[in-house]
Amino acid sequence: MATYYSVEEAPAPAETPGRRPATILLAAAVSAGPAAFTAYLAFRSGGYFAGAPAIVAIVLAIALVLRIMLAEAPFEGIGPAPAWAIIGLGGFTLWTLLSAFWSHAPAQALVNFDRALMLWLALVFFGSFAWSRERLLWAVRILAATMVAVAVLGLVTRLLPNVHSIPENFARDRLGYPLSYWNGLGVFVAVAILFCCGLAAREDEPPLSKALASAAVPILAATLYFTFSRGSIAALLIGLVAFAVLAARRELLTTAVAIVPPTVVVVLLCLGTHTLSTEHYADPAGVSEGHHLAWQVAACALGAGVLRRLLRPVDRRLARITLTPRFRRNGWIVVGVLVTVALVGGGIAASGRIGHDFERFTESHGIEDTGELQNRLTDLNNNGRIAQWKLALKRFRAEPVLGDGAGTFARSWAQEGEGESRIVDSHSLYLGVMAELGLPGILFLLAALLAILIATARRIFGPERILYAAVFAAMLTWALHASVDWDWQLPATGFFVFGLGGIAIAARRGARAPRASRASWVPRILGRTGRIALSLCALALVVSPALVAISQGYLDAAVRDLEEGDCAGASRNALDAIHTLSVRPGPYQVLGFCDARAGQHALAVSMLETAVQRDRGEWESYYGLALVKAAAGQDPQPAMRKAYEMAPHEPLVEEGVVLFGSGNPRIWKRRALRARLPVS
Repeated sequence: MATYYSVEEAPAPAETPGRRPATILLAAAVSAGPAAFTAYLAFRSGGYFAGAPAIVAIVLAIALVLRIMLAEAPFEGIGPAPAWAIIGLGGFTLWTLLSAFWSHAPAQALVNFDRALMLWLALVFFGSFAWSRERLLWAVRILAATMVAVAVLGLVTRLLPNVHSIPENFARDRLGYPLSYWNGLGVFVAVAILFCCGLAAREDEPPLSKALASAAVPILAATLYFTFSRGSIAALLIGLVAFAVLAARRELLTTAVAIVPPTVVVVLLCLGTHTLSTEHYADPAGVSEGHHLAWQVAACALGAGVLRRLLRPVDRRLARITLTPRFRRNGWIVVGVLVTVALVGGGIAASGRIGHDFERFTESHGIEDTGELQNRLTDLNNNGRIAQWKLALKRFRAEPVLGDGAGTFARSWAQEGEGESRIVDSHSLYLGVMAELGLPGILFLLAALLAILIATARRIFGPERILYAAVFAAMLTWALHASVDWDWQLPATGFFVFGLGGIAIAARRGARAPRASRASWVPRILGRTGRIALSLCALALVVSPALVAISQGYLDAAVRDLEEGDCAGASRNALDAIHTLSVRPGPYQVLGFCDARAGQHALAVSMLETAVQRDRGEWESYYGLALVKAAAGQDPQPAMRKAYEMAPHEPLVEEGVVLFGSGNPRIWKRRALRARLPVS
């Protein structure tokens, strides 16, 4: 009689003798994969720009091809939960690509497609391996260590700028290095804190690993503080509560005793800084303050690690205490009553304050600049987000089915937004997807995210409860923060949801339920021909990322050459970018500006008109067209009016309206040659 096991109960599989070395090597790389890709994206501006996600997608596709061709059962980990997530994210990815057909910015749709494809390939590849406790455990350990290393390097640029300083193009007020965006670094660090808490509290974790994880938390707290990211802190608090409730283990008590006091001390020390909390942290006063704080943070981290090691005997004594089911039940009742009383009492006591804070949040003006950035932590103003959310909902109501197309919110804001700030994303993953991809897009995305979250939550009640509770809390933290910021556009923050998530929810080898095993026997039926066909399909997926990555490299080089005055090099790189991928307007803009400098005015106008045709929603092309027409002695005002209609609050456009307000062609030409170019 056949024996059936649940994922939690299935026995550990024996090693298959005679496995191919390439297969073993590929499997060994799985645990380190999420960490490696996260680190790469983190140091490539969080993966924001087009090239980095495209390169990761290519690497993942090649890895998937190797697995399909070499593994005995390439998709043995694809059970029901991963399948639902793969279908949902796959539908979202395909819908993103299809939006190029109705979008005014097909190039933006391709860039967004590459990002979604990267995450889909991560989910498929990492989820294709059968579940293994060791694989999951090492994936979390390596990822946590990697994220801590990234956070430490970022903190060094603030506390010890003479040791390592941030690049010139990074903002200097709030800590964002290396992800390039402070709120992105904030949620990145919040996720790392949850992973470290999980490892520090895990019963079977080696003592050294527990101590190191505990020591990392005060350092991470200092890094999070200097991002001054209110949303990340709020999301982390919710994640910590979820972790504590879902883990519900005695080890949490000793973990809290070891971690909380040193972390609180670090936060208080950070609150006491002055120059470090401003953009002048690299001044002599800030450097002195940073050196003192660095030693204090290191001491607190050491204290947390040592304390966690010393409390290990307490863990063993707590483990020997036997709790009856009745005691557990009554304990949960007492906890529930205490929490309810605290919430009700706190709500009544703070009812007036809550109303005031809600009113404050709904105000649309920005946060007041008081010099020291820690003051923003208690300012509940929405900083203009509500206006962006309202516009996203407005665009969704206008195009509820198709949406405006992937990557088009920047154009919507430039034309219809409030205020003078240049906004690229809606500061909400879910509202942004609704505006750009309509109802199908948001349904596909939610199906994928909910499948991963629900499957991870179900695993909490099996082996590795604390580890799964930490993974779920980290995913929940990211998902909540993504609702109020543009974390999706910084895939370094959320790559783990799909990479580590695939490892966490994969089916286990030996689970014989028909649905769970279906994905495992499909490749065997297809045979060698089927494997080759699947491999070719996987390779076909990388055509778009490859073209985008190569084109982006040429375009970046062209812009650098243009800024340095090397029009020969800029034109050569721009032409290479066009030959690689001709749908993007940027290379045509570079060519047009170089032609104008060379006196080839007719050709310059032709290039900028082509740029306009490539993306009729991009104000930069209309602005550039106005510049080259003015340089040619032609009337720039129609093109400038069009740019103004599309981006009335863009400072460069406002400057252009003033520059070309005169009706004198000689003045137009002189001013056009001195005007700033809309390329970066």
